[in-house]
Amino acid sequence: MGNAPAQADAEDRHSNLHWIWAIGIAAIAFAVRLVPVVRGGGLFGLGNYDDGVYYAGATGLVHGLLPYRDFLLLHPPGALLLLSPFAAAAQVTSDSYGFAAARIAWMLLGAANTLLIWRILRSIGLVAALFGALSYAVFYPAVYADHTTLLESPATTALLIAILLLEPLCKASTLSRGRAFAAGALLGLTVTIKIWGLVTVVIVLGWLLIIRRFRAALQVMIGSAAMAGLICLPFFAAAPTAMWHQLVRDQLVRHANQGVTLLARLDGIVGLGIVGRPHTTIAVVAVVGLLCAAALAWSYSEARLAVVLLFGQGAFLLITPTWFPHYAGFTAGPVALTVGAAIARVIALARARPARIAVAIAAASALLVYTSGWSDIRFGRPFPAQFQAPAASAPGCVTTDDATALVATNTLSRNISRGCRFIADLGGHSHDMAAASGRLVSRNKNKQFQRFALAQLNSGSVTILLRFRAGQGFSAKTTAVLDQWPLLARSGHYQVRQPVGSGQ
Repeated sequence: MGNAPAQADAEDRHSNLHWIWAIGIAAIAFAVRLVPVVRGGGLFGLGNYDDGVYYAGATGLVHGLLPYRDFLLLHPPGALLLLSPFAAAAQVTSDSYGFAAARIAWMLLGAANTLLIWRILRSIGLVAALFGALSYAVFYPAVYADHTTLLESPATTALLIAILLLEPLCKASTLSRGRAFAAGALLGLTVTIKIWGLVTVVIVLGWLLIIRRFRAALQVMIGSAAMAGLICLPFFAAAPTAMWHQLVRDQLVRHANQGVTLLARLDGIVGLGIVGRPHTTIAVVAVVGLLCAAALAWSYSEARLAVVLLFGQGAFLLITPTWFPHYAGFTAGPVALTVGAAIARVIALARARPARIAVAIAAASALLVYTSGWSDIRFGRPFPAQFQAPAASAPGCVTTDDATALVATNTLSRNISRGCRFIADLGGHSHDMAAASGRLVSRNKNKQFQRFALAQLNSGSVTILLRFRAGQGFSAKTTAVLDQWPLLARSGHYQVRQPVGSGQ
């Protein structure tokens, strides 16, 4: 009896030490996301277009503009609600500071996801938690999704918390009603962030039915539907037809990426984007390795949902018509969970202590080699400083083909207060127009979009051209019209011009 307090103290110190390790890995995760941005475009720089769209949409929302009714948004409204506190804070600071704060918050979400990976795998063992968390901390798809305000990062956070809430079902036949509804609500939240969350909900419900947890499945389904309805129904009530078209119709008939091979998608899913262009041999080895990791991880009941999600979400990524690098972030959480559990299983299978140490060293060395790829990676591009003056002095509206330009010049909120036409996603209108016409036509050849874009750019006293040019979003005719407008500033192919004439 006298040893009980001492034993309890030792266990507490052991637990605290484990959490110190976890927090240290989370700090690494934050640094891996921050450093490439700082040495690339910076917190105030240009990202990958979509991040600016979502932040601009949130700014419109805090000014009373509703997505679907007042401006086009090709995604559910969840991300705008998550970004709205930063957009609201920007009204007392500046658009650019609000956006920079949002980017840092997303990096912190990435660090939080690392802690969640640790917590989920801790039930398997310290080795699984350590390697799983480290894998997510440096995994290219995870870092890319977390480095700026993209949809995959908060969706991963919600999914990982849901997995943690459902974890007792790995050992028990029942789950408390509160945990089941909470897990369902979080899964429903993923649907409101990106419509792909429906795939995640279906996979989780299917897994619950397969393991015969019928009551939990019903409660999770109810929680998912309640959360999705709570967030989406007010926007649907304001503009039902427009919301349906933009969320469903426009996505179903969206023009597919040309030249994106199956190998390139597999390359992205397994995290080889860190090495640049796809390498067939390396990609095949990595895919086979991930499949072996899934087989090893399956031996742990705590990792089976992650394995099921990996295969289900991964299969969806292989068949979706469009592909961009951040899409691989959809499977980043399940991949890290699977890898962590698999390494733990390999080490457990090694009976002799020297063999276990050798396996651990080999796994750590492989992770270190992978991490070394971050030494020269940069995210984003600096916004040209010479564009600030003409934008700041513009007497009327500032227009652009990339909403991030309005954020960087602190003219986004100013435009709205001046009554300028608000467009968060200029390029997205081409998808909406093509879907409405029933013709799968590329943006360059979509005459309706070309007229629309010219009219929008010509509606301001200054226009900033960053994204589109001849053959890349704009037709030769549209580019010829833009080239006639007086040039106010230039940086590479980025331009600031003064619109003249009707622009038609």
